Amino acid sequence: LGALGGGPPGRAPEPGGTPGGTPEPGGIRAGVPCRPLRTAAPLSSDFFRELGQTLERMAQTLRDQLPASGRGERGWVPPGTHPDPRPPEEADVVVVGGGVVGWSVAYWLKVLEGRRRRHGMRVLVVERDPMYSRASTVLSAGGIRQQFSLRENIQMSRFSASFLRDINVCAVVWAGVIWAIQPHSLWSPVSSQEYLGVPNEPPINIQFQPSGYLFLASPQNAAALEATVQFQRDEGAQVTLLSPTQLKEKFPWINTEGVAVASYGLEDEGWFDPWTLLNAFRRKATSLGVQSCSGEVRAPPECPWPPGTPDLSVPSQVHMPDSLEYQPVACAIVVNAAGAWAGKLLEAEGLPRGLCRPLLPIQPRKRYVFTWHCPNGPGLSCPFLVDTSGAYFRRDGSAGNYLGGMSPPKEEEPDPSDLSVDHDYFQEQVWPRLARRVPAFESLRVRGSWAGYYDYNTFDQNGVLGPHPRLENLFSAAGFSGHGLQHAPAAGRAVAELVIKGRYETLDLQRLGWDRLVDGEPLQEHSVI
Repeated sequence: LGALGGGPPGRAPEPGGTPGGTPEPGGIRAGVPCRPLRTAAPLSSDFFRELGQTLERMAQTLRDQLPASGRGERGWVPPGTHPDPRPPEEADVVVVGGGVVGWSVAYWLKVLEGRRRRHGMRVLVVERDPMYSRASTVLSAGGIRQQFSLRENIQMSRFSASFLRDINVCAVVWAGVIWAIQPHSLWSPVSSQEYLGVPNEPPINIQFQPSGYLFLASPQNAAALEATVQFQRDEGAQVTLLSPTQLKEKFPWINTEGVAVASYGLEDEGWFDPWTLLNAFRRKATSLGVQSCSGEVRAPPECPWPPGTPDLSVPSQVHMPDSLEYQPVACAIVVNAAGAWAGKLLEAEGLPRGLCRPLLPIQPRKRYVFTWHCPNGPGLSCPFLVDTSGAYFRRDGSAGNYLGGMSPPKEEEPDPSDLSVDHDYFQEQVWPRLARRVPAFESLRVRGSWAGYYDYNTFDQNGVLGPHPRLENLFSAAGFSGHGLQHAPAAGRAVAELVIKGRYETLDLQRLGWDRLVDGEPLQEHSVI
């Protein structure tokens, strides 16, 4: 990088030559007056910082793909996949789904088990898409917010924000005390909770961008937003209300027409890189002894359940990808963290029909994310804005790039069978709403797009956590309807506490269990984007 500026960073070359008076080609020497050359504008420091972050992500991805040392293999190994493609024949817990929620559950199981077991809990994570090409985690917009209407969601967001703040803490035991190690700091004793730092590994940089969510409300919804903000404050969230005048003063680029009031998060909100967090959970869990494999979990053809009575073990088969081969895995507990396909998992052939009562109402819902460039856009002051129309956008880096989208009406849900993008949806639905709210977006250039899945809970748009009412050793951790990434640290710990201790200890998430499905009483979340 120093060569780009003619010398080391922070030291500019002298006019007409290189530092120190070294002759330049053509006979020009330092100190000899000459007409200055016309050069392009210097690159900003933000460019070099983003370039360095991009190169580091590429290097980490390559390191993740290297085969295990000492095996003499040179083939490519998908990140998080053990070089041996076959899963073990036995495990204590099988986690179905290797997204961020599944890996969080596996991580917390190993953290909370402590040293009570001589050989440790055997945890297996099974992911059918090792390339994560269709995974909800890596195809999300990467946001985290405190502004929810349900107490449990606010509490999980606050827990996750605290967890991400200390993500690089790792712990060692010395003299009978657990000590925390943080980069560039002294050791300090901590509680038994560990985080995602791994000794002798590079620190984790999730590229967190602190910027509040900005919810805009129309006159019809103003009272509801004000009441929700008061509830959020009572739960400890730092949120402020802005009048249209205050909104215009803080964000001059906004058109406030049709806005009666806005809510703005003051802390613990923003966005980060989902892929980095997923790999951090995977790397830490693997270092704690969690195993993983590629495959699809299915029930065996011969169902061992006696009629009307649950078995004490959960039969499962892991089918190898692109193969007829399968491996039976005997286990005591299964955690259904299959995301958008969590509902279909319980409808598989070979499982008792009783597992479908009550129905796990989780379906894949396709959502588009579009990226665009607008040099005269909001700039660095851009929050994660959610318009009165439902359209949203946020800044994507610091070079005039943005990303956003909008959930369609129920009657216009796109076909979820593939991840193709309807580009007309942006032109006809999203762009007009964005341009009306931000006049600068009238002249933007679309850069790209992708589609991902919500694990959409059609019942009340909230996660379903805890044991199945008809099979107590089958646990669910799915149905977050678009906020699973930000709630993964809290949800993973909650499920692990149920598995190991039989109760919630950190957060009381009892209301997110199956009982509400059985009783037909939804816990409606009104702040789903």
